[in-house]
Order: sequence, then structure tokens, then C-alpha cells
Amino acid sequence: MLKRAYFLLFVFFIAGSVNGQYFETGQDPASIRWRQINTENFQLIYPEDFENQAQRMANVLERVYEVGGQSLNHKPRKISVILHTQTVKSNGLVAIAPWRVELFTTPHQSIYPQDWLEQLAIHEFRHVVQTDKISESLPQIIKLILGQQGMALVTGAYLPFWFLEGDAVVTETALSETGRGRFPSFLIETQAQVVEKGAYSFSKAYLGSYKDFVPDHYKLGYYLVGGARNYFGANIWEKTVSNVGKKPFSLTPFKSALKANTGMNQKQLYEFVFDSLKTSWINSDKSGHFSSGLEISKPAGVYTNYQYNFNVGTDSILTLKSSFNSLSKFILIDSEGNEKGIFTPGYIFDESVEFRGNKLVWSEHVPDIRWEHSGRSLIHILDIKTHIKQSFFSEFKGFSPAISPDETKISLVEVDFANIYYLSIYDLKSLTLADRFQLKDNLFLFTPKWLNNNELVLIVLDSNGKSLARVNISDGSMENLTDNSLGDIKHPVVKNNLIYFICSYSGKDDLYMLNLDKMSIFRIFSSRFGIEYPAISQSGNEIVISNYTSDGFRLISVKNEKEKQEPLSSVKKGDFQLAERMASQEPGVINFNNTDTTNYQSEKYSKFRNLIHFHSWLPAYFDVGSYDIKPGISFLSQNLLGTAETSFGYKYDISEKSGKVFGKFTYKGWYPMIDIEVTDGKRKSEYYSIIYYTDQNNQVIRIDTTTTEFNWTETTFDLGIRLPLTLSRGKYHRLIQPEVKFELTYRRNANDQPDYFTVGNITSASYRLYFHQILRKSYQDLVPDFGIVTDLFYQHSPGSDLELGNLMSAQMINYFPGIKRNHGLVIYNGVQKRKSAGGYAFSDNIRYPRGWSKYLNNFMYSFSASYKFPLICPDFSLGSLVYLKRIKASFYADYAYHEGDIYHMGEITGSFADSFSSYGLELTGDMHFLRFYAPVDMGFRIGYLPEVKQMDYGFLLSVDFTSF
Repeated sequence: MLKRAYFLLFVFFIAGSVNGQYFETGQDPASIRWRQINTENFQLIYPEDFENQAQRMANVLERVYEVGGQSLNHKPRKISVILHTQTVKSNGLVAIAPWRVELFTTPHQSIYPQDWLEQLAIHEFRHVVQTDKISESLPQIIKLILGQQGMALVTGAYLPFWFLEGDAVVTETALSETGRGRFPSFLIETQAQVVEKGAYSFSKAYLGSYKDFVPDHYKLGYYLVGGARNYFGANIWEKTVSNVGKKPFSLTPFKSALKANTGMNQKQLYEFVFDSLKTSWINSDKSGHFSSGLEISKPAGVYTNYQYNFNVGTDSILTLKSSFNSLSKFILIDSEGNEKGIFTPGYIFDESVEFRGNKLVWSEHVPDIRWEHSGRSLIHILDIKTHIKQSFFSEFKGFSPAISPDETKISLVEVDFANIYYLSIYDLKSLTLADRFQLKDNLFLFTPKWLNNNELVLIVLDSNGKSLARVNISDGSMENLTDNSLGDIKHPVVKNNLIYFICSYSGKDDLYMLNLDKMSIFRIFSSRFGIEYPAISQSGNEIVISNYTSDGFRLISVKNEKEKQEPLSSVKKGDFQLAERMASQEPGVINFNNTDTTNYQSEKYSKFRNLIHFHSWLPAYFDVGSYDIKPGISFLSQNLLGTAETSFGYKYDISEKSGKVFGKFTYKGWYPMIDIEVTDGKRKSEYYSIIYYTDQNNQVIRIDTTTTEFNWTETTFDLGIRLPLTLSRGKYHRLIQPEVKFELTYRRNANDQPDYFTVGNITSASYRLYFHQILRKSYQDLVPDFGIVTDLFYQHSPGSDLELGNLMSAQMINYFPGIKRNHGLVIYNGVQKRKSAGGYAFSDNIRYPRGWSKYLNNFMYSFSASYKFPLICPDFSLGSLVYLKRIKASFYADYAYHEGDIYHMGEITGSFADSFSSYGLELTGDMHFLRFYAPVDMGFRIGYLPEVKQMDYGFLLSVDFTSF
């Protein structure tokens, strides 16, 4: 019973903390007209201009449905699939409460050799199988109490993310000819770390580190899920997941189920699998024959990558440097390793940087001003000599720009909203579209490079994989230069009549060269773990490449010696043993070429009729903003497009012994967001009254104070309108949000109320203007190096039967760099002026010095300075109880000055003007409890209040659920 009580308490608090499981990824433009296709197992919801691809996707999903859940022995219920086609993001996810799939349909330039929509279908469907299998196994009482939230909570709390993603990666690999399990750039991070640094503790391998680079849970999960299937059979995870769902009241059901089926817990399974991998990888490393080179980049002390390499003159390399402790920056590095900063870009798309002459060109993601599921590609051209920068937006989503040899044209890979792929040519002088080609069969294109002013070399993807091809822009004709046997191909570089490229033919990413005169291929560099981004010298005798190590991609220089070149025929084709063993446990590779071409009926999807979609309920009332939990019941709705959130129910106030019905509605489908809340019910309170007892001469002989209870009926109506406008560009996050709120309270049916209690309308209106411009943070930064946040606010009570006065405030936060890297100084200034009325006043809107209680005032100025810095990254694990990643400190000094009135018996008897302050230290740690993936920031504050000569102590706690 104790475990069950603990579980229910945990459910209530977690449910509220994630806002009733309202997980929405954003909104699509309001102008989109939506359609739907209903198959036997899927409802596809998509923009009308995606009709052809949606029909194809419906067939692909039905084909995946036949085999995608076999190793978990489950075929899931019908599910909705929403296709986001206007975003420049490339992703997919399965969300719970409401349960649905969201697919971002634009492919990126670094996908493995399989159609993007097919990749998404296999991987995300596996998540559908996982979550539905958990739901099927749950006791009926969980579903009755919580609805879909029960499935969400058990999945999120009990199934580790390494399993969820690892199982999906294993499935995508086993059911295709490719998948990330056959993708060397996916695998090398773990191998390099284990060979060079050894296997980390399980907590560190799963939960990460701020000190060392740790491959993510996709990679960890692939080896753990695949290793367990290899040793214990294909059904090991089917039995484990089934047991988890059947025991939701257990605190550690996954541990118990894993132990029952393998004899090991998570940590023991990790050590068992990685002991074997370590032995195999070290032996392979010792016996391997790989090329070497002269390292150019100097040791950095933290994980650092040098990528996108280009020769500048004869002694410098232009490259993009990124590291744990600084933002990505284009730099020049000479042969001695000396570095010179050039420019800090924004979010660069994969494989979207090129250099020619003195011009550096790249494609950057610019978010839409309002819609998260939209955005554009901004092409930048920077002359590194004159520092003159030009920019233009591509017409469609544009990636991988390249400048022609005569520097008059820029080529782009473009993708329109219907997933039609183009090779586009823009005029470099006017920055306008000059020509556009679509290749036969709508082949997807990668990294075009100019062979001459009329021809480009690029990588094309068809149903059999990737190959090199040549395109003539005079007539749009294409000639294949290689077949599809090379595996993953990337980073082509043209030098004279030679094409250098990276490919995975040997099982690792090595450097090859194609001679266009002889049409022969040679391997010219064999990597230890993997290499990227070759930069060929003018003579072709020297090559600078990014060579992967456990500390990141380092720059090395190698000789291009003809006698060491190996013909492709002498290179042993690599194999991926774990991937092949996983494939042997499945019914076979899905052949999408033979997928049925059923033409499903398509119909309009009404945004209005599907505005409400109830998915869950909760036997309580929980206010996320105030963490207020009350007895009651809540019903929760979120529509599938993520534009409308609705909740209603009943909440009971124990202290007042009365309750209210409530309803909330938020709509995000228009440019402004609208929030509406209505409550109605009984209220109770009490007041003190004085009773005078007199004698026969009317003299007071005794005075008693008594408490009198009174009650009334109250209806409240809140209306809020806000307009979040994203203005982010380059290295800065920018947001401006005007906001208006109107609150109306109507009191009636009051009984025995005191004289000061007002019956009738009480209104409040507030107006807010928020703005921030903040520099992006590096991974190790505690706060941004630069930034400003401003918040202007005004509140009053127009037309109210009860005058509340008014309140106006202004707040500003400034961020500055500290004396050392990853240190930061935060300065806060706030000022407010308040007019009280009849003893009533609006609540404070600016910060008080830490440790002080609030006091009614008419004017207040507040100042705070905090110097934040990391102390140590211990990566310390106390079993499975706690994993401590980082300890941070913050010295602070707070000050405030305020003025106000002094009251006695409700009357103003004087005024005051006073200042008060505090200073001290906050010490917190970034940690994980019970290996739960959401990090906890916990610690304490110790301060001093000089005006009263007292110490102040405080407990600090926050949980970051956005890390999921």
C-alpha cells in the first residue's frame, strides 16, 4: 500500500509538472489547408499541397506496420500522423497525451542512404509499438484514473531513453539495408571513446557529462539493445517491456523485469556488453592498418571539433571550430596551429558550407517570426578579406550552397513544400534565381560541387542508395559516375579532373579519389576511427582532413602519395556484424520498391471540428504556474495540430471548504495567442468583529473579539492575448511579445459580509511588453556572455466597483562575460510605482532582495548582481541513487529601496523610506536522481541580511523537463 500511495503522489506531481502532458512542438502557419487520409492503421493529417507524398507515405506506413512490431510481438492501435512540411527542421517524434506521431518531412544533407520518409516511418513506428505495448500492459485502473497520461507517465518514468531510442535504431537498421547501425559516423564516437579513454561508468554513459564528451543515448542504446538481443535472443525486450507495463506500482519495474529476464540490472548489462566491445575494439585497433598524419590543431583541453575545411593561400586552413566551452566560429589556422577568428555564424544546416576565392558561403536556419513549424534558409556570402557580407533568402528551403569557378553563380539544393527536390542556380551579382532543375524520379541531392562553370558533381540518392553523379546545367542532363555499392558517400571535393570524397565502403569513413579520365577509384587515406571534410592543396600533394578522436575532430595534414593509393578492388568491403545479427532476427528487409500503390481516399481535415481532443483526466486539480494541487477532477484536451488546449473540471479548496467549477482554453492557431479561463462557485472567508458589553448605565464593561464567517458566490473571467514574435537571427536569440490581460470577478449572494467587502464587479487590466536579445550559450556556459531582457508592465482596474489602484513596473536583465571562460555576470534592475486604493493594491511585480519578506509600498527600486561560475565536474555516481555532473556557485548582492505609507487601524498615519539588502552564496549541483533523464538543479543559499544582522538560509530546487 505504501508503494501504491507513493506512486499516486508521484503521478499527480509529475502530471502537473509537465502541464497535463501538454507536449506540443509548435504551430504550422494558419494559412495551411489540411487534408487527411485514413488507412486501416493510420490517420495521416497533412497540408493539401503534400497530397502525392502523403499517399506514398500512407503506403509506406502500412508496409512498415506489417513487420515493424514483430520483435516486440505487438501490433498497435490506429494512430494519427501529422506531417509538417513547411519547416526546415528534419525530425520525427511520437508524443503521448495526446498520442500521435509528428513527422518533419524535409530531409537534411547528412541522412544515411535511404529515403528520408522511409527512415522516419521505420524509426517512429517502432516508438508507436513501444508506447502502445506499454499501454496494453497497464492495469485498467491506471487508464481509468489518468487516461493517456498513464501511458505517458509509465513510459517516461520507467522505460529509460537509451532503451526507447536504442530499440528504434536497432529496428531501423534491421529492417533496411542501411540504418544508423551501418552508419560509421554514428558508431565512431562510442568506439573512439572506449578505445582511447575506456568505458565510462553507466551513469555517465547514460546521463552525460559537462567535462567529457559522451555519445548520446541513441548510440548507447543501440549497443545495449543490440547486445542484449544478441546474447539473450530477439524476444528479450518483448518480455521486459511486457513486465514493466504489468507492474506500474513498482518503483523500479524496468530493473526488476530486466533482472528477471537477463539476470542483470542496467549497470550490469552495460558492463557485460561493453567489456566485450572494449576487448574487440582494442584488438581491432591494435591489428588495424590505418594512415597517419601531422596534427595541425593544438590540444584544446575540452572536446573540440574542426569541420568544413578549405585551403586559403598556401599556409592557412579556413575551418569551423566548435567546442564545449565556446560558440562555433569560422577561423583561420596556420600550419603551426595558430588561430585567428573570422566570424561567428548562426545555426548552419548540415553540409552547407563552401569556400572559393575569398568568398565563404553557408546556409543558415532563420525561424519564422511566429510559426515554429516554418522557417527559411538564409544564404550568407562573406568575403574574408574585405569582411563584406551579402545575404539572401532562397525561394524554397535551401541547403549546401556552392560558388561557381567564375564566381558568378551559386548552386543550391532546394526542397519545396511538396518535397520536390531541385538543383537551383542563383546569380551571384543580383542574388536572384537564374535556373532550376529537377532530376528524373525526384532524386534527392547532396552537396553539389562545381566541376567547371557548366557542370556540377553531386551525390544522388535513389532506392538503392547513394552514388556520385555529374549534372550539366545547360540541359539538366545527369550522368552517374559510380554505382550504389560504396555505402554512405559525403564531402566531395573537385580538384582538376579528380573527385575526392569520403565513403563507408570499408566499414569506416575513409578518403577516396575518383579519376574522371580513367573512371577509376582509389582509397588514399585509411582512418583509425573516421575522417571528414578533406581540403586538397593546389598541387594535390597535401590534404588536410578532420580526423576523429575521443576529444573531437582534429585537423591533420597528410601526404597524397601515389604509391600508397589503393585501388577500390583491393579494399575489403566492410561489414557491420551487430547490424547483420539484428537483421537475421527480423522477417527481412522491407522492400519499399514493391510497396502497394493503393490510392487512398483523401478528404478535408477541419481545424474547427477537431479543435477539441480529450486525451486524459486527473483525479485532482493542479495549477502548473503556482504548483497548487487541490482535490477535484480535471479533464484535459489538446488537439492534434497543437493549436488548442482545453481543460475543465472541479476544484475543492480545503481551507475554505468550498469548491468551484473551472474551464480553461488556449488557442495558438492565429497570430496572437488567446487564453481564456472561467471559474464559478462558492467562496468562504471570515473576519474579526468586536462586541462591546455595557451595563445599565451604558458603560462598557467587557470587550470580546469574535470570528464571523461569511460566504458569497464568485464568477471570474480571464482573457489574455499575447503575440510572441521570434526575431532570432545569427548568433542571437530574439523575442518580442506584447501582451494584454483582462480579469473580471463578479461577486454576488454575499451573506454576513463585513462592511469593507465589496459585492459587484471587480476588474483588472494589464499590459505588458517583453523583449530579449540573448547570445547563444555554449554547452558549458551557465549564462549567456551577452544579452538583454526588458519587461515593461502596467496594471489598473478600469470600470471596477472596487478601486484597486494601479501598478507600473520596468525590469531589465543584462548578461556579461566573467573573468574566465564559462563564467558570467548577471545584473538585474527593477523599478515599480504603485498606487493603492482603500487598502487594496496589486501585487509586486519586481524582485525583492533574497531573504526578505514582501512589504506593501508605493515605490520600489531593486538591484541585483550575481556572478555565476562552475566549480567542478565530478561525474560522481552514488549507485543508482544520484549522479552529480557539475557543481556551480553564484556570489550575489541584492539591494532595494522602497517608500510607502504606514497604516494603523486602516488609516494612514505616516510614511516610510527605507533600504534593505542581502548578499551571500548560492551553491547548486546539476544532478540526476534514480537515473531519471530530467536533470535536477539542487542546492542551498547562505546569505546575510546586514540591516537586521541575520543570516538567511534557503533550499534551491528546479527540474528541467525540457531536456527530454
